[in-house]
Amino acid sequence: MKTKTPTGKASKGSVTAIISNGRIQLRFLFAGKRHYISTGYPDTPQHWKLAQLKASEIEKDILCERFDPKDLSKYSPEGSVRKAQAGTPSQKSQPTLPQLWEKYVEFKRPNASPSTLAKDYQKVDRCLNLYLPKKSIDDAVAIRDWLVANKTANSAKRILTQINACCNWAVKSQLLLCSNYRFACQHHQDIYPLITGLRGLKYGDI
Repeated sequence: MKTKTPTGKASKGSVTAIISNGRIQLRFLFAGKRHYISTGYPDTPQHWKLAQLKASEIEKDILCERFDPKDLSKYSPEGSVRKAQAGTPSQKSQPTLPQLWEKYVEFKRPNASPSTLAKDYQKVDRCLNLYLPKKSIDDAVAIRDWLVANKTANSAKRILTQINACCNWAVKSQLLLCSNYRFACQHHQDIYPLITGLRGLKYGDI
């Protein structure tokens, strides 16, 4: 059986990636109970790297004592889709990421140079509105993973940095209660050397 761990070797409390029915599955032990999470990823080098990112994310949550075994949807693409579709009253009242970005750009417009507006901000706008498969501000990790898989390392880093700045501004402006993008952006920095080798299907550098 093909298996991998984020560090390349199994250790106590580690998350192991295995192949099950042709798809990459995450396996780990928590509180004496074994858990399995299907990533839905096919067996390709690029998707093994994405699975390793999710494995590292689970290990970090366990280490920081914020892992909830009753809710594994944040680590599963299918679960994230169901959660987004089901929604909650608080989620429905929140602006989408493209809507927040539009407000952020309007706030920055008076002091931004024409080249910044036409080049940098427009590129992020196109990505958010035309290409991102998820628009909810709650899908920070899923959006980060999509950028890692579909953009170059430099493009993913620039977009995440801009989104993080936008959401931090939204928190200060009381448009959001909190931002999930600081973790996503910081975790992206941690694995930046790793994702420079990712070359999945791209919509083109933006």
